[in-house]
Amino acid sequence: MDLSQPQPSQRNLWLILSLAFAALYGFLFWRKAFAGDYSLQDDARQHIFWMQRWLDPELFPNDLIADYFQSLAPFGYKTLYKTAVSLGIHPFLLSKVLPPILGLVATIYGFCLCLRILPSPVIAFVSTLLLNQSMWMWRDLGSGTPRSFAIPLLLAFLYYLSRRARWPCVGVILLEGWFYPHLVLISVATLMMRLVRYQHGRVGLSRDSLDYQLLGWGTATGILVLLPFVVSASPYGPVVSAAQAKTMPEFGAGGRHPFFGKTGLDYWLGGKSGLFSMLNPVAIFAGFLLPLLLPLRKRLPILLKTTPAFGLLAQLAGASLGCFLIAHALLFRLHAPNRYTSYSASIILSIAAAIVLISLADAA
Repeated sequence: MDLSQPQPSQRNLWLILSLAFAALYGFLFWRKAFAGDYSLQDDARQHIFWMQRWLDPELFPNDLIADYFQSLAPFGYKTLYKTAVSLGIHPFLLSKVLPPILGLVATIYGFCLCLRILPSPVIAFVSTLLLNQSMWMWRDLGSGTPRSFAIPLLLAFLYYLSRRARWPCVGVILLEGWFYPHLVLISVATLMMRLVRYQHGRVGLSRDSLDYQLLGWGTATGILVLLPFVVSASPYGPVVSAAQAKTMPEFGAGGRHPFFGKTGLDYWLGGKSGLFSMLNPVAIFAGFLLPLLLPLRKRLPILLKTTPAFGLLAQLAGASLGCFLIAHALLFRLHAPNRYTSYSASIILSIAAAIVLISLADAA
C-alpha cells in the first residue's frame, strides 16, 4: 500500500466517504427520533425536561427533581439550549437535531487526527467508520445531553494537540469545562503525560518548552473552568460516599446505577465501575492487537509510517487510566470512574483497530 503523503483529491475522497457513512447513521437516528410525537431518548427525559421552564415559567413549581437536574447542567450546555429556546427552537427538538451534527463533527476531527498519526486515508476512513458504529451503538451521542459532546470535544483536543496548536488546545479545554467537565481532567492529564519521553531505552522528561507551555496554559484553564464546581456548595448536600452507596439498592445489582453488583474482573472491566463500557462493534477489539504487532513492524510496512503523533494514543491511555484510578480512590467525588475511560477507549481502539486491520490486510 502506498503511504506517501496522500494527494488532496485522494484524502478528500475518503473524507467524503467517511462523512457519508456518518450522515447515514445520523439519518437512521433521525428516522427513529422523529417516528412519533412523544419519542424522546431516555437520558434526555432526565436532563432536558426541566428546560420547558424557559417556555413556561410556571411549569414544575417547587419540583426538587427539576431543580436538581437544572443545577447539574454545565454552563455551555445550558447556554446552548437557552439560546435555541430564545430562537423559537424547542429543547426536545434540539436534542434530536444535535446528535447527527455532533457525529459529523466527530468524524471530521477523527479523520484528521488519524491522518496526523498515520498518513493513510484508507486507515482514517476505517477508523471513523468504527468510531461511528461505536458512538451510535451506545446511547450517549443520541441523547443530546452533555455526554453527546464528549467524543467530539476529546477528538478536537487530540487533533489540535497533534498539531501542537497552543491556543486551540486551550480553547477546547475551556469548551470541555462548559459542556463535559470530566474531559478537562483527561486533557490536562494527557498534557502531563507528554512530558514523559521514552528514548533509546530510557525514560526522561521532555526538553521541548512548548510541552511545558501547553501544560501550564492547559492547567490554568482547567483550574479556572472547574473552580466553580469546587467552591460552590450544592444545596442538595454532599456527594454520596462509597460507604453509603454500598448500603443503597440503587447502586447494587439491578439498581438504577448498578456499581457494586459485580466482583473481580467484571467489576474492573465492565459497567460503571470498569475500564470499558462501550466496546462495540466487535471489530474494535482488533485494536488490542496493536501492541503485539509493533515489534513486527519490519514485516508490516504500514507500521513503519507512523508519525510522532502516534504517541498520543499511549499518552491518552495513560492519562485516562490515571483519572480512572483516582476516581476509584475518591469514589464518588469525581463521578463514576468509567467516565474517564469509556470515550478514550472508543477513540484509541477505533484508530488502533483500523491500523491493525489494514496492516494485516496489506501484509496478506
